[in-house]
Amino acid sequence: MLPRPSPLILTLGLLACNPDSNLNILTPVLVAAPTSLEFGGVVVPYDAALELQLINAGRATLEVSAIEVASRDAVYTISPAVLELAPDESAAVLVTFEPATYLDYGTELLIQSNDPEAPVVRIPIVAEGIDGPVPELDIDPVSVDFGTVVAGSTTQSLFTLRNTGTGPLEILPESGLSDASVFRLISDPAGRTISPGGDFPVIVEYTPTTSLGDWSRYTVQSNDPLVPSADVLLIGNGGGEYNYPVAVIDAEAIVAPLTTTTFDGTGSYDPEGYEPLNYAWTLIDQPTGSQTSLSDGSASAPSMFIDAAGTYTLVLQVENTIGVKSEPATHIMLAQPEDELYILLSWNTGNSDLDLHLLRDDPANWFVDPDDACYCNPNPNWGESGSADDPVLALDNRVGYGPENINIESPADGEYYIRVHYYQDLSGGTTEATVSVFLSGELVDSWSRVMSRNQIWDVAVVNLPEGLVTPEATDNYSSTRWDCE
Repeated sequence: MLPRPSPLILTLGLLACNPDSNLNILTPVLVAAPTSLEFGGVVVPYDAALELQLINAGRATLEVSAIEVASRDAVYTISPAVLELAPDESAAVLVTFEPATYLDYGTELLIQSNDPEAPVVRIPIVAEGIDGPVPELDIDPVSVDFGTVVAGSTTQSLFTLRNTGTGPLEILPESGLSDASVFRLISDPAGRTISPGGDFPVIVEYTPTTSLGDWSRYTVQSNDPLVPSADVLLIGNGGGEYNYPVAVIDAEAIVAPLTTTTFDGTGSYDPEGYEPLNYAWTLIDQPTGSQTSLSDGSASAPSMFIDAAGTYTLVLQVENTIGVKSEPATHIMLAQPEDELYILLSWNTGNSDLDLHLLRDDPANWFVDPDDACYCNPNPNWGESGSADDPVLALDNRVGYGPENINIESPADGEYYIRVHYYQDLSGGTTEATVSVFLSGELVDSWSRVMSRNQIWDVAVVNLPEGLVTPEATDNYSSTRWDCE
């Protein structure tokens, strides 16, 4: 005897045999049209866009999780890259092709979705970057300043539109002035075509009604594929309410010598939005003996090694993309020694080697180790307080100009003798040496002396803790020693 079927099996069997059953499996169905994207040849650097329609022909929500190019080439952009479609709903996907060079960029568009029958749909793409005539707009100048003009009188100036490309340059009718109340075009380029290598002078007339200043913007709309829109600034009588670029410097006011500091100009801005800005830094003043320079005068935030104590003055001027410059911003920075005793030597010739010496207690100990701190004894042990009371030859310049400096963080009480030796003449000849002495970060005094090869200059005596610095009046004399003993 056969077993009896279960009630559930009988029910499913009856439903399967019944054409009026409501038991259906609802699924999404993706339909894409067209079935291929034919860009053909597109001239570099133009772009072309094609639209792809996606339709949900199923009975459940279609979830498109990714639309991407199989080659993942950067010349294609897709928008949107994901989407969701209800049954019978459709959406347009824009595929843009912008060839970077002259190559075949044929590939496939991959559409991933929850369609159970076709989880990945492949759409062939036919595309190639080709050479062809391309216009290129050049404007000279990009800003025109009419200067000072008496109210009611008229003056003229011009700027030139040039086509430096290989295809016809079309100046579109949408080109025009933002304010035509006091500025007027005598020769209007709008609607004209400029041949390759050709130009069009745009003559502008300025008739101010007051002396308060005026400005306007002439916007050039063209078929230049890289710069379809460009502005020319027109300024009269100072520009009135025109907002010039603003240079901003963020930097330390006080730094220590022999450190590297950064001058940050990234806070500079253009209220009119013509950015990015160009930066022009200038070091206009620095201490006597300093030979430092900015790492990059055109950088947004250059750095500089502080090679000498004293005052440094820098100027920053920024320029926007239409050639308008800011007022110069100035930053004054003090390089203040942290050491209690700081001695700086510089000289005014190259190809020469002068040496700074600092002797303790007895000036007769010339080139005697450890009493003479110099190039051959740069960090002698002078006291019982660890390294704080020892001199340090922090800079030793052998090619000319200096600087050289000797520092003591916390010198012991006593007398210190400052000497300069013209060690070697490498064709620099007679030179003028300058020595500056700082105590507790403050400049006490500076002295200068003309020197020749192998001469010694007895500069000054420092008395501590009195804090007295007394210059010596002796004439230069020759050294009988050249190295440490």
